[in-house]
Amino acid sequence: MTATVPGTAEPADDPAPTREREVISAFAEITREAITDTRLEDLLTLVGRQLCQLLGVTRCSVYLRHGSGRYRGAAGYCQDAGNITEDVRRQESGFDGDRFSQEVITTRGPVVLHDALNDPRPHHRTMTRWDVRAMLGVPLVFDDEVIGLIFVDCRGREHDFTPGDIEVAMLFARLSALFISQAMLNNRLRRQAAEIARKNAALAFLEDVHAKLTGAVLEGADLHRVVRLLSDLSAKPVVLYNDDFDVLAWAAPVALKLTEAPVISAKVRATASVRDTLAALAAGKPSAVVPAQLAVGLGRRHLMCRMMIEGKPAGFLGIVEVGRTLEAIDANIAERGANVLALQILSEQRQIESEGQARDDYLSDLLRKGRDQEHLVRRGPQFGIDLSQPHALVRLTLHENHPALTASAIQALVTRTFAAVMGISPPPAVRLPGTVVVMVRLGKDDPAALADLRTDVIEVTHRLDGTLSLGATIISGICRNPADFAHAHRELREMGSVAKSFDWQERALLLDDLGIFRVVVSSGHVREAVHFAHSHVEAVRKADDGTLLRTWRAFVGADGKVQATAHALQVHENTIRYRLGRIREICHTDPTSLDSLLSARLAFQVLELAGE
Repeated sequence: MTATVPGTAEPADDPAPTREREVISAFAEITREAITDTRLEDLLTLVGRQLCQLLGVTRCSVYLRHGSGRYRGAAGYCQDAGNITEDVRRQESGFDGDRFSQEVITTRGPVVLHDALNDPRPHHRTMTRWDVRAMLGVPLVFDDEVIGLIFVDCRGREHDFTPGDIEVAMLFARLSALFISQAMLNNRLRRQAAEIARKNAALAFLEDVHAKLTGAVLEGADLHRVVRLLSDLSAKPVVLYNDDFDVLAWAAPVALKLTEAPVISAKVRATASVRDTLAALAAGKPSAVVPAQLAVGLGRRHLMCRMMIEGKPAGFLGIVEVGRTLEAIDANIAERGANVLALQILSEQRQIESEGQARDDYLSDLLRKGRDQEHLVRRGPQFGIDLSQPHALVRLTLHENHPALTASAIQALVTRTFAAVMGISPPPAVRLPGTVVVMVRLGKDDPAALADLRTDVIEVTHRLDGTLSLGATIISGICRNPADFAHAHRELREMGSVAKSFDWQERALLLDDLGIFRVVVSSGHVREAVHFAHSHVEAVRKADDGTLLRTWRAFVGADGKVQATAHALQVHENTIRYRLGRIREICHTDPTSLDSLLSARLAFQVLELAGE
């Protein structure tokens, strides 16, 4: 068979049968290699070497068409350098500016360059770099499609490609196309089989991961144990964060000898790229890799996975690229681990809420009068409450409803604040209309313990200020047995009504400090007490600029002691005696007598509570 190429003469009387036998002989070796399932690259290199020998040239390169339609280098052979496949792989043919290769593809026939450096068709920079002087290009045609290209030349020197050479090259290319197409198919099938095997192995591994994770949780593993298991499965450090990026748990392979969690610092999280990557994580895209940020001190990549609980963000699970490179399987491990941890956290929250609700119900029973006291004592230990120890009740008044916070959320906020201030577990509490009542265990059965509690309660109210609108906060006396709690709660409720009447604001009052006024409140004669207080001091109040009234109040506060009163007002004792004499003249009663002191104490206490 003869191929006519522009610029070539008609075929001469070449010994065609001999050349064809040479082609067949060359293909004998290629056939042996092909049937042994040789790698595609090795087969292409052999094809190039055999063609060079047939044509008497020194170099051959083979290009194959990819799915994108582009022809990329696949194999190469050079008589001087041997296998040049790596160099050829960096090349591409048929691109814009390479009209030589495009002509081979379009005509599906051989094309000869007699003067590659001056011919306008090839890409001149490529020709110069490869030192091409003359070149023959032939297509690899299979099933009427050009599946590849073969180029042959003599590096650095001229070569005259005869019509016989061209015919042999075309015959060789047609035969090669059959083997090459089959080898490409086999190669594709091997890749597909390898991919299927890889995916099957990954699925089997992930099934094992899931089984180990769920098994650990069913066996009662806590968050720390699950995180350690994830670290073992990924062979990398694993860090569990809450939504504020506080570390809840972390683990790393022992061989890494890490002494602290490899976290993403606040400085790194503040960078735009990291911030955007983390913000984009959601249910539809649960994980992403945060690249190293050397400029801000992040020297390793972090695979971050968003944890979701009941559709809401609940933290992050991170796998850190330390010791081993992050792999695609790590994303699956992180996502499965995050799901298991989220379920575990949700379960723990539900259990805590259930236990908390039961404890709050117990407190509600304790505050009601008429409950079986022995039964209450027996039930207490299951909620961590020992009724044989001294306790006190704290009643916080809420001025208004908070639409953004549910009743349970308000109660949880109050108990968490008590826990933070006092360094204890969240105490029992009950949410009632307009109030939250908290039960606090005292360190000792002593009035000083109530004073310490008052200091803590003041700090609690300060921390809650701005989030909750609080009114008066009242602290009961010491409760020493179950019956005391119902009585204390009744007193707190009654004093709460008084506080509302007097419009007390942000006060932390001890019931024990109210003295005889508690009796007045219990009797229900608060209005009469206020009237009595005003009447009792009215004459003295009108007598001067208030000096006598201040002296009288200080004298009562000093338990009727002149010296202590003088010290408090920073005046001479005789001045106090003179003023007391003036009060005696105005009121027609001795302010130093016991009856007068008791009446005056009640009057001043009522006025003080009334804000006067």
